[in-house]
Amino acid sequence: MPWTTPPGAGATVHIWNGYSLAERDRRWRAVRENAGKAGFDCILIPLGDGIDARYMTQLRCSAMALPTDGRAPIVIADRKSSNRWVPEPWQTGREWAELMGEALLDLGMERARVGVAGLKGGTVTHRSSIDGVVNHTALEHAMGKVPNARFENATDVVGIVRYVKSAEEIEFVRRSAQVANAGLDELLKLARPGADAGVLYAAVLARLLELGSEYFPLTLTIDPIGTAKPKRYTNPPIGRRLESNALITNEINAIVGAQLTEVCQPILLGKIPAEWKPVIELQKEIYEAGLQMIKPGVTFGALKDFVNGFGAPRGMKTAIQLHGCGYGDDGPLFTLRAQSDRARELAIEPGNAFVWKPMALSADGKIQFTFGGPLIVTENGCESLFKRTHGMLAIV
Repeated sequence: MPWTTPPGAGATVHIWNGYSLAERDRRWRAVRENAGKAGFDCILIPLGDGIDARYMTQLRCSAMALPTDGRAPIVIADRKSSNRWVPEPWQTGREWAELMGEALLDLGMERARVGVAGLKGGTVTHRSSIDGVVNHTALEHAMGKVPNARFENATDVVGIVRYVKSAEEIEFVRRSAQVANAGLDELLKLARPGADAGVLYAAVLARLLELGSEYFPLTLTIDPIGTAKPKRYTNPPIGRRLESNALITNEINAIVGAQLTEVCQPILLGKIPAEWKPVIELQKEIYEAGLQMIKPGVTFGALKDFVNGFGAPRGMKTAIQLHGCGYGDDGPLFTLRAQSDRARELAIEPGNAFVWKPMALSADGKIQFTFGGPLIVTENGCESLFKRTHGMLAIV
């Protein structure tokens, strides 16, 4: 059933869409294989799951119904969207729910077992969205068009494909890491007492965009070292200036080829206090030990237990911090608050790409130090893409 753009609908916003047709075919084939093994007749990527939809279509806003029997998928696209991957989508303005249901009917899914990507948070994708990301109103309408079909969560069917990067994707992870590092260079160049923090924030972001990154906000803190709960900024700190002894913690993200990477290295506008030095040295030890441990076959449970237990014999604390590189909200996700226990038995594989930035803490937790950036898992170990000399950068 063909659909065309309703009269008056405007052109969609362009996004980068430079992956090859071979990459499209690899992704579609891998998702079909995973879905078939799970017993699904079709994978539905509904309205709301924009990340997985972009991964499968390279379109800014789309939905997809992918049958597992090898037939071509039906893609519903925003307004006048199309590209090499999807030259003839069903185009729409606002009729997403109706078209999703019509796509399932058109594919003969009246009594099928349909897997829904993004229905719940997954093991390695949508890690920050425990309850999923789909538009439930639209999904419910689509389900009503095929009342005898069964709908079940299939986030991991797509997620496990995203988890292992292709050679094309790895090349863009490398480029993204280079851009993120250039952003850190810009921050280091401009961070001085008296500098306008809002202007500094904008300049770093402008440098990332100039080098080809998609927009993604920086995260900074700029309060004096030792501040108990420094304010985190994800927008320009308008009206603030950097002061002497400010500790600038940072998360500088770049997105190139749809691959998000992150680097972080604290900058201090003053001398490093003596009590911080053992914590910084401990973080160097666990950072380097982790790089040695991250290799194919190692489970995330083993890595987590190793890292979280590393600091105690030294009278301090250590905590694993790791997340995936990729299209967004990639996992597994390990932070002080999120520990991805669902991924304990999941093994690291060649082609994985992670941001590795473990934390070291004083015994009372008042001193915390994080340093790190992206890495790629190879056949025999891992390759760090963050080549900087370890430590806190002191500008005196």
